Amino acid sequence: MQYRNLGRTGLKVSEMCLGSDNFGNSFGASPETSFRILDRALDFGVNFIDTADQYAKGNSETVIGEYLSSRKKRDDVVLASKFWTPTGPGPNDYGNSRYHLMNAVEASLKRLQTDHIDLYIIHAPDPTTPLDETLEALTDLRRAGKVRYIGVSNFPAWLLMEGLWISDVKNLARFDCIQSGYNLLRPGMACDVLELCVDQGIGATAYSPMASGMLTGKHDRRAEVPESDTKFGDRDAARGGTLVNRYWNEAMFDVVDLLGELARKSGNTTMRLALQWVRESPGITSTIVGARREDHIEGIIDAWSEEASRDVMAEVRRIADEFAAITPTDYPPPFAIPPLGGTGAA
Repeated sequence: MQYRNLGRTGLKVSEMCLGSDNFGNSFGASPETSFRILDRALDFGVNFIDTADQYAKGNSETVIGEYLSSRKKRDDVVLASKFWTPTGPGPNDYGNSRYHLMNAVEASLKRLQTDHIDLYIIHAPDPTTPLDETLEALTDLRRAGKVRYIGVSNFPAWLLMEGLWISDVKNLARFDCIQSGYNLLRPGMACDVLELCVDQGIGATAYSPMASGMLTGKHDRRAEVPESDTKFGDRDAARGGTLVNRYWNEAMFDVVDLLGELARKSGNTTMRLALQWVRESPGITSTIVGARREDHIEGIIDAWSEEASRDVMAEVRRIADEFAAITPTDYPPPFAIPPLGGTGAA
């Protein structure tokens, strides 16, 4: 495993980050399976774990807290969590206000069984709260030692830049990273966000590098609906079909078929090509992967452990560039930022 500095900070994180959206819910991994997935990831050298108070209504944080406490691993990992989404029925139970932020961090710390969160991330923009207010609250949390680094998720480049400007002129804590969806089928973050990250020294972590399983090549375009026991089948049924609407179309399958053919000819897997494309993208610090079963994490590790040749990756980039040229750029994607009070941020 290789490690990279998070933006211009001295914090070193593994190139692979373990996401936990699959932990603690009905369509994901049981606590026992989650523990085994975490064991395998950490054994492989992963030191970066990502969660959020939204995931499984807080159960993901609870599972991770129990794991780190029982395994005595808290000091071995960089722990990231996020806030923004609703945590209750009240008008102040969501968003990026100081009021909600302070309540949210205390609840997350309790579930995670820790006295600090290494990287605390705004899950999505909140147009009803001035960014100054959020940054002032995050600065207070950092001074209190409850968070150590701060970041954003699903922010457009202009808003991230505004945050950096506010921090500069008001001497507030500075955003250290951005987390957003990024894969061969949805490469919108590359349009200007990654260039901004390189220019301003911001770390970038990519979630959904496998397009929620679409880039594994296991889905059949002839099927009217995705198979059960897949993220498309189980999670999507629970969330109203958002993944199918996002990825299940002929243009996406054409790209998957091209990658599959290239993988077969070159002795690789579609997963390896897709993950390596993200990992090698300029500006990317860490790639967030998720697993619901033990064989999933083993497949990811197998794909990660070897690299495709430069010639093969040049062909992958050609396929990706041709697809991007005919695909409208939607960044941040609408599904990542639903109306405030919704539940769409990934």
